[in-house]
Amino acid sequence: MDFKGLDPLMRYQEYAEFQFAADGEGAGLRSARQALSAALAASSQVRELDELVVETALMADYVNPALLADDPDRPLSAWWWHLGKLRQRTYPAALLPTYLQAIYPQDASKAA
Repeated sequence: MDFKGLDPLMRYQEYAEFQFAADGEGAGLRSARQALSAALAASSQVRELDELVVETALMADYVNPALLADDPDRPLSAWWWHLGKLRQRTYPAALLPTYLQAIYPQDASKAA
């Protein structure tokens, strides 16, 4: 399936639900999340997908190592580029949106 032809929300949903959460894969997950507009990123659908992504990063037995390779050229506020730090619980919790802070371990507030 050509995911690039999907609208941005459907593309992110495909990567988050059917690839990343299902088997730790989804090479386009981070770029799909990046492509969402600010208004769309504030939607309840995106919030639910974000929660799924963070929970998967924290708890899945397997996550593709390429997705855990943090991109140092991306700001820490763009948490989806720092899944490795989230998984290691070294991501600064204060930089996460409030709805993600609620599911991120509280002792994970160390600066990276």
